[in-house]
Amino acid sequence: MKKIRFLLLLAVFCTLALPKARVYSAAPSPYDVIAAVNELRAGMGLSALEIDGSLMASAQSQSDYLGSNYGTNFPSWDQGHIGAGGTYARDRAVAAGFPLAAGMNVVENWAGGNNSTPLYDIIYDSWSDPAHMGTMTTADGIAVGAGVTEGDGYVYYILDVAVKYGSGGTSTGGGVASTIPTTAVTAQIAPVQVATPNAEGKVIHVVKSLQTLWSIAVAYDVTIDQIKAANGLSKDTIFTGQELVIQAAYTPTPSPTATLTPRPPTRTPIPQQTAQPVVTLQEESKENGGAKSILNLDRKTMGLVLILICGIGLALMIIGSAGKDKKPPKEDL
Repeated sequence: MKKIRFLLLLAVFCTLALPKARVYSAAPSPYDVIAAVNELRAGMGLSALEIDGSLMASAQSQSDYLGSNYGTNFPSWDQGHIGAGGTYARDRAVAAGFPLAAGMNVVENWAGGNNSTPLYDIIYDSWSDPAHMGTMTTADGIAVGAGVTEGDGYVYYILDVAVKYGSGGTSTGGGVASTIPTTAVTAQIAPVQVATPNAEGKVIHVVKSLQTLWSIAVAYDVTIDQIKAANGLSKDTIFTGQELVIQAAYTPTPSPTATLTPRPPTRTPIPQQTAQPVVTLQEESKENGGAKSILNLDRKTMGLVLILICGIGLALMIIGSAGKDKKPPKEDL
């Protein structure tokens, strides 16, 4: 009995001592990704994309490549589309056996996140912008492949869609093959070189071979719908040599026009001033017979009178002062 208790205690101790493995929720499968995309298309009245084995293989190889090279250090949006050896989605699809004919292309979406991110968020959040949504909802899509790679807390998603422009989603010429061809085919990639505005500020892009509206929109940082609206396009179909207006010409700001106010034909007459006669003192003196002062004396006579009065007053003051200085004689006793 003691041995049994000892063994049970030892088992519990070993269980507690062992390191606990981190448990993560299972990531969606590639087929779950395709089912979610086809559900989105069905809601928009579009036909479901057909699963292709070659696209499945190329998409899975790309998700594995991103997981092994980047892990939780997610690459930039453009680096996520570059695979081993600098290949792109169409390169990988052709190498996996997809028969890429003229007028066809392979467009790609990729996303990275932790393994707790719902698939719904990948489809309707991470890929909600016009470029990524255009990959999933293109009317010319004919086949699809997906890849999912889960690592230590991260998940990479790859969605590759084969499009045949102008087909409306209908594959012709034997359908979509899923076998590797006997002769290897190297797809030609035509990078989009951004055009500069002309003197009027208009940006016109000349479509090169194997370029798509998606790649042109990404290069110019605009949406596919903006390019289609600017050029009156009803479909995503473009052709080599076609000139696409990316940016309209500048609209000149009208200069303000000066408005001249006409002067009145006649000017209001100013009434003529009547000159007033200026009367001088001399004239007034002549009219009155000379200026008069007190006692009807003129100024000169009045001055002489004042001088005479002052002289008489001064003399009286001197005489009065002399009389006071004389003392009476003393009497002898």
